[in-house]
Amino acid sequence: MASTPRKTFELRTSNHEVEGDTRMEAVKRGFFGPMKAFETAKTTIEALPGGRVRATIQHETMKDCTPEMMVWWFQNLDTFSTFNGVDFAGPPVPIYRFWHPLDHVATRWIKKVPTSDGINGPGSVLRVHEVIGGKLEFNAKVYVTRFDQQQFNFELRLGGMLTVGYIEHHYARVEGGCSLDIVLKFGSSRPLLGALLNRGAGRQMMTENLLPMQIHNIEESGETEKFLPQLYAHHVGQGIPAIQPDEL
Repeated sequence: MASTPRKTFELRTSNHEVEGDTRMEAVKRGFFGPMKAFETAKTTIEALPGGRVRATIQHETMKDCTPEMMVWWFQNLDTFSTFNGVDFAGPPVPIYRFWHPLDHVATRWIKKVPTSDGINGPGSVLRVHEVIGGKLEFNAKVYVTRFDQQQFNFELRLGGMLTVGYIEHHYARVEGGCSLDIVLKFGSSRPLLGALLNRGAGRQMMTENLLPMQIHNIEESGETEKFLPQLYAHHVGQGIPAIQPDEL
């Protein structure tokens, strides 16, 4: 995967301590100001049979967003924009880092299987590189299983073959904007081999990884309403294409 040309983008962030916060030691600041706190969403974590785990996140309404915007966002996740928070006079910025400038490193569509609607449907592959909370690194391919006006879902596969998890994004038009519900499921349902993998990995996901992943997701999704309506109006409404990675 081509590396992100960081010379075009400088992002300043800072942390501010919050007294009495039992989940996080600081309120994080993204490109557009303070990020949303864990308590703004409804979350669950549960153990499933065979050592698998499942987590859900029900986000607050993303104001002024629509399902059409979410489709455009995921489709163009590896592009760049000159949006600077006020207008489009800034340098090219990887829009993926708008979502979470602290944890997101890079992403790239490495295989595109267009549907009749022209979006990257099942069989498409996205490379994702994140360092969640500065500690939990994820750098792998994810495999799209559904992408349409209601959902964007993908699987995590060990060696590109064995499914060991999936993430679902459910979005819908609601009063005032767009809803977003996330389902994360980790572990393999395969007999024998899956049970062996789940025995160790499932315990680690439950005790160490799922809560930081939920916090990260709440932070990134909470940023969406701060920039996506502007990006969509500019790049779709005005017909100005987002900048492709190979154009820089």
